Amino acid sequence: MKLPSHYFRFSAQTTLRLSRIAIVALWGGYFGKFFLQTDRPGLLILLRVCLVVGTILSILLFVSAHSFVGSAFDHHIYERELTLRNRAYFKTIQCGMIGLIAHFFGIEIAEHQGISLVPNVYQNFGLCLFFTTLIVPAWYLARWHVANSDA
Repeated sequence: MKLPSHYFRFSAQTTLRLSRIAIVALWGGYFGKFFLQTDRPGLLILLRVCLVVGTILSILLFVSAHSFVGSAFDHHIYERELTLRNRAYFKTIQCGMIGLIAHFFGIEIAEHQGISLVPNVYQNFGLCLFFTTLIVPAWYLARWHVANSDA
């Protein structure tokens, strides 16, 4: 596989670490803003920083070597990489569907508890889910790469 020069060449371990940080920052910022009921400007700034850090790391991971395998044409990668990529896409779809289902249950629970949701909550959820689905294939491919290199 010939990797284009504009992709970051993170190791599998680095990709795993950065993707974990990005996912925790994105979803931590989202859930923090979701449950923030009082006006606390310091906490709100921290949550916004988490969302920005998660977004930047997601973009960096999207242009990494593991993400290239996840988004490459079939003729650019080997048969084994193609199989792993297809499994990573399936896992990404599963994660996205679990996120959507959890979000809809959360909305229902919030409505029954009398919590009114502002449109900003829906926008933040869309942002988090979008950037998560960008990096999940690279995360799974890096995880499988680490598991196979340790064996």
